[in-house]
Amino acid sequence: MDLYRFSVAVHIFLSIILVGFALFWVIMYTALGRRFATAETERLMGIVKQARWPHVAVPWQWRLRLPWLVSLTLVALWGTGVANVKLHGTPEGPLWWAKMALFLLIIGCQVLWSRRSSASLGWLNFALVLAMVVVSGWVIR
Repeated sequence: MDLYRFSVAVHIFLSIILVGFALFWVIMYTALGRRFATAETERLMGIVKQARWPHVAVPWQWRLRLPWLVSLTLVALWGTGVANVKLHGTPEGPLWWAKMALFLLIIGCQVLWSRRSSASLGWLNFALVLAMVVVSGWVIR
């Protein structure tokens, strides 16, 4: 496997991880919102956002909070995307720019989510992530 194919594989893997994170936050917020009042849901989401990973085998000070894992995934996606462009060239057309716009919107959602979470912001982030995955598939066709 050459470097380009490896970079693409890592990019696809990271995209799957990003979809999983977006789905995790939507499911957590929805499940808590159905069971508890709004104030309690907000408090519990604050606790979830403070959770650290990995939860075993790593000293406490080196464990990352869950929102930081999403941010690191976005940085890694950016890095593999830049590597793919350097190795294969920049795709042309409006779909490429739509993908870049969606990526910037996802970063904006992540910044807002890390400061103040809400169900609507979680659903917006999930929709943006799914839209970016779909547009990414169209870009390479």
